[in-house]
Amino acid sequence: MKSLRDHFLRLDARSLGLFRITFGLVLIADLFGRWRWVRDFYSNEGVLPNHNHIFNLRGKQQVFSLLHAFSTVGEAHFAFSLALITYVLFLIGYRTRVFHVLSVVVLVSLTSRNVLLENAGNYAAIAILALTAFLPCGSRFSLDSLRASLSLRDEKRDTALNDRSRASEAEIAAERLPGWSPTSLAALAVLLQLALIYLCTALQQRGEAWRDGTAFYYALHAERLASDAGIWLRDALPLGTLRGLTFGTWAMQLAIPALLFVPALFRWTRGVAAALMVVHGLILGLFFDLGLFGWALAASAPLVLPGELWDVYERSWSEGRARTLVYDADCGVCLLLARLVKRLDLREHLTFQGNVALDDLYVRNQTGATERVPMPKEVTPELVERTALAIDRKGRVYTRGAAVTEGLLALPGGWLAWPLKLPGVSHLLDALYDVVAARRHRISELLGQQACGIPLPEEDDADGGAGPAPDGPAPAVRTARLALGSLREAAVLVVLAAMLAQTAKENPLPGAAAIPQGAVLAGVASWPRMLAKWDVMAPEPPRSNALMVIDGQTRGSQPLDPLTGEEPRLQPAGHPGARLGQLWSDYLDRIRKPEWSDYQRAFRDYLAKGGPLASGEGRETALSGFDAYWVTAPTPAPGAPASSSFEREKLFSHSRGGMGKLGERGLPLAPSLLRQGKPN
Repeated sequence: MKSLRDHFLRLDARSLGLFRITFGLVLIADLFGRWRWVRDFYSNEGVLPNHNHIFNLRGKQQVFSLLHAFSTVGEAHFAFSLALITYVLFLIGYRTRVFHVLSVVVLVSLTSRNVLLENAGNYAAIAILALTAFLPCGSRFSLDSLRASLSLRDEKRDTALNDRSRASEAEIAAERLPGWSPTSLAALAVLLQLALIYLCTALQQRGEAWRDGTAFYYALHAERLASDAGIWLRDALPLGTLRGLTFGTWAMQLAIPALLFVPALFRWTRGVAAALMVVHGLILGLFFDLGLFGWALAASAPLVLPGELWDVYERSWSEGRARTLVYDADCGVCLLLARLVKRLDLREHLTFQGNVALDDLYVRNQTGATERVPMPKEVTPELVERTALAIDRKGRVYTRGAAVTEGLLALPGGWLAWPLKLPGVSHLLDALYDVVAARRHRISELLGQQACGIPLPEEDDADGGAGPAPDGPAPAVRTARLALGSLREAAVLVVLAAMLAQTAKENPLPGAAAIPQGAVLAGVASWPRMLAKWDVMAPEPPRSNALMVIDGQTRGSQPLDPLTGEEPRLQPAGHPGARLGQLWSDYLDRIRKPEWSDYQRAFRDYLAKGGPLASGEGRETALSGFDAYWVTAPTPAPGAPASSSFEREKLFSHSRGGMGKLGERGLPLAPSLLRQGKPN
């Protein structure tokens, strides 16, 4: 029973910490992608001014966004700066729970500020981020956990630094030390949410293109869906490989939910599920413009890593990465850095040695025990007074910047430090090291650390402890924790029920009609935009390529399409499309539809001022009139001859209209369509 409980109701603290880092990076990348179009989508100068958005949504959708309070471009930039600070503090784990919740608010605000931009990626990212807010994502790999660990053990000597003994699971849970993760419904809710995203997506992909393996072929030939990397992929790979990717991606969406909940071989099934989540997410994120969908799922893969896999990783000691760091024992900042590095050294590759005794060299073996071996001859008292040292198991001695680099290479992710070995970079690092080393006295004092030259405490007072451990939390603390834990579980239960009801409403699940929603659960799902529409490329990708063409004329009677900055035309062969990105693709695909016609006037006013390429160009790109067309050309079946036919639908006109001189040639043909003899 304990194994089942831990499998379904607990997520390892290390998994939560790694998730916070990967998801934080995805959020920051998404923010910068939106920041590029801050004027166009998030200010009153863009396609949807605040007043227009709020008025048209009145009584139709439940929407909340802090960005409705920011109107001008400058204000929008300020709001995005605050959002970036929030995401960064969540990423590094400072006051993690606070900035986790604020990150949810920021992501909801970005999504709700312009509902014409939202898609399944927004819904998935918000749901995952909101559910994990109930879990201690700052318990490991965070500034919060680092500060707690430093206050828990105050090492003064190398003997304390080399003591890698850890608190027991019971002690961690009783005192909520770094590494704590509760038994909670939130863990089950997270797993269910991930499983349902994959399962519902697969169940809705029932079209013929998914059955015969041509779904990726058609999706990559749709201008709206394919990314720049996807366009390269469709022209580089034969049809047979694209079929394999289609079937493989669909199969992964069915396999991942099963692997998450198989009640046997937990370690390996969860590990395989995490690997498949990364592969699946990268395929969708790299080759398709689906917003946050693929990236959010790939960034969520660490959540399902079980503690057993983390234990295996931390025991995977490598002799080639083992190093002994010799530091200035009576330098406060040197000791502080050693304490920090110790906490980053998950696999215990590093051994620490003060420079006061150089008769022998301390080295750590595979069992974790510290041994003494002869000190390399080049290590002298004069040398260790000038620089820190890193010494490997073969006795090679590294000094100055090279010692810093070797210490970093021994840590998890140490391969990122390899550029520090490059000529020029290594010389700059040496110079920086010399500057810091010459001022380490002053730096120690500024940091409130022990200044160089102050005698160390006696050995029996330097064990790094803070007195005997308490028996447990006080009764009042236990009562408060029980009350707060009960409130947490009640809140999770409400969100979980809302998520299940909303998923059943929006997706074809067996027995879905038996799950009632009601006004309360509907509000819990809709206000934060957890709409659970997992209809990605469903029931199949479009079998045609489509884009919007603006036949416009400037005030000087010159033809201009403000979406491309060029003369309006139906994209003759060899001429690339606008490639404005996912935000514009989703917006243009929605604004053409009758159900979004209330928003077209703001879009027409925006185009009249010059459109997305008008920033800084003033009246030269302002349009005196234009006609908007939705142009569609069929994608030929694999192996079939390409068709030059296309359809043109007029959407709306503005002022005196366009020039009326659009060319009649079709959309550009991808090289993969022209090379009919390409092998399958």
